[in-house]
Amino acid sequence: MADEATEETALLQDVSSAPLPLLRDFISRLNSISPEDLVQTDVLQPAQLSNHRALRTSFSIIVLLVFREQKTREKASQYSPWDDWKHEMLTDQWVKTIDENIEQIWTTFLGTFCSSRDVEIALWTEFLVDEKGKAFRVADFVSKHPKLLNDRVVELALNYRWKRGALLDPSSSRQYLTSRYDALCTPWIYHALDLASQIAFLLLLISYVLNPPRPAFFSLPLEYIGYREVVLIVLSTAVILHSWTASMPFALTLAAFLLNLPSAPLPSESSFNILLLSLVLLLIQLHFPLCPSPFLLIRPERCLPLAALIVNSVFGPIMKVLLLFLPVLLLSVLFLSYALSDVFLVVSFVLVPAPIPTRELFFILVASTFIIILLSVLVLVPASISYVRGYSWDQYSASNGQMARAQFYRSVVRYSKPYPFPPPFNILYFVFILVPAQVLPYFDISISSLSILEKILWRAIVGPFVVIVRFLTLGLS
Repeated sequence: MADEATEETALLQDVSSAPLPLLRDFISRLNSISPEDLVQTDVLQPAQLSNHRALRTSFSIIVLLVFREQKTREKASQYSPWDDWKHEMLTDQWVKTIDENIEQIWTTFLGTFCSSRDVEIALWTEFLVDEKGKAFRVADFVSKHPKLLNDRVVELALNYRWKRGALLDPSSSRQYLTSRYDALCTPWIYHALDLASQIAFLLLLISYVLNPPRPAFFSLPLEYIGYREVVLIVLSTAVILHSWTASMPFALTLAAFLLNLPSAPLPSESSFNILLLSLVLLLIQLHFPLCPSPFLLIRPERCLPLAALIVNSVFGPIMKVLLLFLPVLLLSVLFLSYALSDVFLVVSFVLVPAPIPTRELFFILVASTFIIILLSVLVLVPASISYVRGYSWDQYSASNGQMARAQFYRSVVRYSKPYPFPPPFNILYFVFILVPAQVLPYFDISISSLSILEKILWRAIVGPFVVIVRFLTLGLS
């Protein structure tokens, strides 16, 4: 998309002074009309945005998207078969009408020249529901709406955002150096730092289960807690505080260490088995299309559809079969353990280079990996025949492509945050920013200075790591 300056785009880019309307009043107007009356009228076009085409488009679409979500969540007021059926019919009619209006508004917007700034404004401008309500952006809904999910312009815009970050605000030209420094942390860099912390945690956890502390007769409990154990506890805590991360393996690890304080989990204790379970879950999680994921580092349009195919075609059926036979499976394993308790499931107290449970775990893990690889190959062979060259997202199927796109778009939105604090730096944010922001208002103390402190803290501590990662990964993103 070109960024040529015209008489129209110069006006559209200056949106910092435009008063943004609230969503509440316009959503209320939609509630008072029928689906047949929903057309592009003043109900979706506030007067204060008449001179800002990108803002007007963004506002109209976000009103419809929020209203659409409300309609799909509504339940029938009367609990009867006819009322439920009538409510479903009306909801379907609303959704169809809203989707048609969204497509028309977006197509009209793209029908004339749009600079990169215009598209960014349309997708990323925040609008409040009310004075104290939550803010919404069109980008928050692109992974849920079929038209926006499959739109090529949205795909290009979010891919640009992922690699290069947000466009610099023209009004910040006086702070050019600091703005450029802050802009170094693109969503891709933020995700890479988040993933690096989990990889470091994984390596330390593997080191621990392969070489745990050896119990000695004259050792004190605290002697089992070293630098490795402290880092594992800190990283577990940091990832748990990182709210959107799938944190089950880290919660299990933290629980295993906390249950054994002031000592550490030893191979002869049940908490050590919790660490083994945590290791398995983390290894599986890193191969799922979840955040953070190695599939997002290089060419996600090629890697994510493959991950989605494996999840849908291999893990999906396996989980359904396991859930179906879970009661019988649990009883069988329980009875088998009782039957073989004197022969097989004996606890070994012999000190060996690697504990017996760890050996058993890695044997099972290797065997399971070969089975999954075999099943994956069996799935990929027929699926690769339908490969569509030049359209990578749908190379395996349209449904897998949509799942992969949705995950990528959610990742872009999640990591598009100014001044981010990835683990373990988010502990500093929690202590110095988040906790004071929640506590100080109770003592009538202003928290306006916390935003300045947040920028200083990020630029001094996280920023240097961002510069290093940016230098080491030139060309990868």
